[in-house]
Amino acid sequence: MARRTKAEIDRIKRWIYQLCEDMHPMTVRQLFYQLTTHGVIDKTEAEYKQTVCRLTAKMRLAGELPWYWLSDNTRWIRKPDTYGSLDDCLEQAQRAYRRSLWDPNTNDQYVEVWLEKDALAGVLSEVTYEYDVPLMVTRGYPSLTYLQSAAATIERELDERWGGEATIYYFGDFDPSGVDISRNTQQRLQEFVDSDALTFKRVAVNEDQIAELLLPTRPTKGTDSRSKHFGSDISCEVDAIRPDVLRSMVRTSISAHIDADQIKAAQEIERHERELLQDIRSRL
Repeated sequence: MARRTKAEIDRIKRWIYQLCEDMHPMTVRQLFYQLTTHGVIDKTEAEYKQTVCRLTAKMRLAGELPWYWLSDNTRWIRKPDTYGSLDDCLEQAQRAYRRSLWDPNTNDQYVEVWLEKDALAGVLSEVTYEYDVPLMVTRGYPSLTYLQSAAATIERELDERWGGEATIYYFGDFDPSGVDISRNTQQRLQEFVDSDALTFKRVAVNEDQIAELLLPTRPTKGTDSRSKHFGSDISCEVDAIRPDVLRSMVRTSISAHIDADQIKAAQEIERHERELLQDIRSRL
């Protein structure tokens, strides 16, 4: 890769800032795909690592790019919740309290969003959090233990809904392994859960979306043992979909199961119950 001039680097940095401003939160990988889609850089791993990763790191350290615009879901802090006092506990409970939007007494629907890649969890979580929906990350092929545990949760939710319906919306790569992961996940879950009560929908990436959304692709790897039955000579990562479009897909999927009146009613009850918690605090 030829050494770029300062003017060329500044141009790429302007594109990075503008794309992040328009679409955050997004992952560095998603930013890379958007830069290639707009013809700013070449679609190579060298450009991803040496240009995008390097420049975004420099820009954030220099205060030129807000840290929260780029999502990294691979780092976790594991620490128990502790409080300075009982009043502190109640204050934090008041702030954290949310009324369930999916009360089994009024809604027989249960919805989950499943995602192949952990790195994208931070991109979709603001929508699943808004709608009070679980976001399940498989990290490639999920273990049998993970699937059985997830199925047990679905069964419990269905029991509380007296025979309601459960829907899983799945997001993963369009390549031999990515397509097989969703097939395997669906098959295993429907072995554990009554298949008549469980609907599994692969939302993205599907082959028709590649042309429809003008998504960047790569040749399908012949070394992948599943490529023989894949049926396409091109592959596409879910990261290639614009983050705002990806979030819109999630929102559209979930909102088909819950209406605005239900959300408004739950939020009104939540407001009153927060006031009750405040009243309890004031009496201590």
